Amino acid sequence: MALVVDAHHHFWDPARATYPWMTDALASIRRRFGPEDLRPLLAANGVDRTVLVQTISSLGETREFLATAAANEFIAGVVGWVDLTAPDLA
Repeated sequence: MALVVDAHHHFWDPARATYPWMTDALASIRRRFGPEDLRPLLAANGVDRTVLVQTISSLGETREFLATAAANEFIAGVVGWVDLTAPDLA
């Protein structure tokens, strides 16, 4: 049987970061949303894996998301952020 992959999910925690896109119109989601919130939703909808996508332009968040992916088997990949103009980019 083929895996079902949702190619785009976000995690966020307003207590840890500022999200310019999280306006008053999105007040209903202004709370932490992480792997423990997403896992049961994926299971209830027959989704096997997901791809975690950046929520802000932050290398720190990208590193956190990579660690989160390593700790959660349902995260198949991460679309992170990196400053392509950084002089130390290798």
